[in-house]
Amino acid sequence: MKPVPRTYAWGGWKMPILHPNDAEYCEFGCPICTRARKGVPWAVTVQRVEETITGGGCWWGRARRRKYGVKPNQPIPAE
Repeated sequence: MKPVPRTYAWGGWKMPILHPNDAEYCEFGCPICTRARKGVPWAVTVQRVEETITGGGCWWGRARRRKYGVKPNQPIPAE
């Protein structure tokens, strides 16, 4: 189940605060998660700190884990 690409305002910096179950935001819009999956060092560090503090990541990262079964720092497996 590969998600359909979406775009978000301001390159993802405008977060969908009223939609915490938007798993596609983590996949395509989140400025931290998308860069961390690509291996950008500062984003990987921020994401690890976020997961440690919140016990699983932000709302959208947890929604992505529920919907696709992968952590925010892992790519969705190809079917």
